[in-house]
Amino acid sequence: MSETNTKSTVAAYFKEVIYGGIDGIITTFAVVSGFSGAALSNDATVQASFVIVLLFGLANLFADAVSMGLGNFLSVRAEKDLYNVQRIKERELIRRDPELEVDETVEIMIGKGFSENDARTLAAIYRHNEEYWLDFMMNNEYEMSDPRGDNPALTGFSTFAAFLVFGSIPLLPFFFLSDASSSALFQVSAVGTMIALILLGLLKWRVVGTSLWRSVLEVVLVGSVAAVIAFMVGTFFSI
Repeated sequence: MSETNTKSTVAAYFKEVIYGGIDGIITTFAVVSGFSGAALSNDATVQASFVIVLLFGLANLFADAVSMGLGNFLSVRAEKDLYNVQRIKERELIRRDPELEVDETVEIMIGKGFSENDARTLAAIYRHNEEYWLDFMMNNEYEMSDPRGDNPALTGFSTFAAFLVFGSIPLLPFFFLSDASSSALFQVSAVGTMIALILLGLLKWRVVGTSLWRSVLEVVLVGSVAAVIAFMVGTFFSI
């Protein structure tokens, strides 16, 4: 039971983990590529100092992680506020003119394939349960899913933590291989980036339950495209 609850908790914030994780990996790798790519394009006449990469990389890592976490927090808060305001308005409409809302409900039901008789029967039943009727109208008339169960703080923290954890992987070689050349550091960082993408793909497979190969390849391919673009930008400019 505890394993199921844990998995459900992870799944609830899995979108934020994927979003923050892949953004953290690619954003940090872009910093590494910006220095290393430029150095390699000049036949190593320009050396990317591991200290500079660490400074820029860590500053970018923490600043972006905080920014994305807070941004997601505010986004969920705004979504909940918008939903609550619209729900209050819809409740007032139901109480002020229930017959009009019944007609709208019937129209929605018919659009979903019910006969008019069945639609009116269901609408009449909904009138006896205002909360359920509100849920139905919010979801079908306004196409707004209910975000009231979402926790803005946990949503923001999930994005922040995923960005920080996965985004730190491309920087690890610069902590432990300070005497290596720029080329070697970049190669190890690129391998680390690929490993981070694979780990993110495995996490997706574990939580979502889709095909293992599909889960991993999808994340790796998308991340690799972004990583290649980041490296190409680095080789285009000189530092």
